[in-house]
Parts: sequence; C-alpha cells; structure tokens
Amino acid sequence: MTAFFVAGTPVQQGSKTAYVVGKRAVLTDSNKAQLKPWRSEVARVAEATWWSLNRLEGPVQVSAVFVMPRGTTVKRELPSVAPDIDKLVRALLDGVTDAGNVWRDDAQVVRLVVDEVYGVAPGVHVDITPTSRVAMVAALTENAATAATKGIAS
Repeated sequence: MTAFFVAGTPVQQGSKTAYVVGKRAVLTDSNKAQLKPWRSEVARVAEATWWSLNRLEGPVQVSAVFVMPRGTTVKRELPSVAPDIDKLVRALLDGVTDAGNVWRDDAQVVRLVVDEVYGVAPGVHVDITPTSRVAMVAALTENAATAATKGIAS
C-alpha cells in the first residue's frame, strides 16, 4: 500500500474535441488549460512517491478521496454537482500513468473505491495497492456481510 496527497482543486478529464488538420485528425481536451497542470501535478507527486519502489506489474486497487472546496453559499453536505466523479477519476488515473514509474497502464486497475467530499484543503488522497482476486472476494464478502447486518442487503 502506498499513499500520497495531491494538493489543489481537482480537475476533471474533459470531453474530447476532434478536428482535421490537413489529412490528420487531431484530438484535444475541451478543458486543456485547467487539465494539463492538474495531471502534471498528479504525475509529479506519484513519481516522487514511487521513486524508490518497484513498478506495479499486476492488478491494483486504487482508493481515492477527492476533497473539493465548498463555495461560501453552498449548504449541501456532499458535492453532488459537477465535476463528475468518473471524470475526476479519469484525470487522476491518466496522471498516475503519466508518471511512468507506478504502473504500465491504468488498465491494471481492477478495483476503485472513490469518494468526493468538501474540505478546507482541496486535493486528492490516493492509495494504490497491489491486489489479487482473493483479496477482492474477501473485501466484497466483508462488504456484503456489513450490509446484511445493517439490514440494507437485498
């Protein structure tokens, strides 16, 4: 298990915009100006955290808590508005892949545990752990048992 924190307001991976230049198709992110620095910071922190560790070669689990700034007029308990949590995860995983020394590709991620909360120190807390099918089944069994005890299982 290796954990790190990337400070700053998390930025979602935007939609792609395609256009043709000459005979070549070009794809760009719609929010490139905000996304590029965020992914670079994710890559920098991940690379620095992994500098003395072996690159992960098998399946991994990623746990992440995105801490979003709360606007002064916001009354809701959780940030159930844009940015979308799945697009935040895409930017995070692509940033870790950009680091180059953590894993070969984010396709190695077989389990995600992700939360989005408000807090005074925006950023993302990340925990990356090698995993196996046995560990995943054990975690799922534990979650099902907890849900059943609380009476929320179907």
